[in-house]
Amino acid sequence: MTAIVFDTLAYAEKLEAAGFTHEQAKGQAHALREIIDDQIATKQDLAALDASVSARLAETKAELIKWYIGTMFAMTALVVGLVKLIH
Repeated sequence: MTAIVFDTLAYAEKLEAAGFTHEQAKGQAHALREIIDDQIATKQDLAALDASVSARLAETKAELIKWYIGTMFAMTALVVGLVKLIH
């Protein structure tokens, strides 16, 4: 898994410089790090999603082709039946 680069120490130091206590800055930095680790999609996540979507699109395309061909045969049979009925 690819790591997202996030410097918790530098972030905590900036928070301390802005007036946070050391414990507040440390807690905030660790909380943000957890969010980044849990919420950010990596290249591998996106590649897996792309593969999944591609497979689903291929299945959907096959289904659509089946329905299209079936509908075309049904319409042809209907037209032939109507022509025979009229003549």
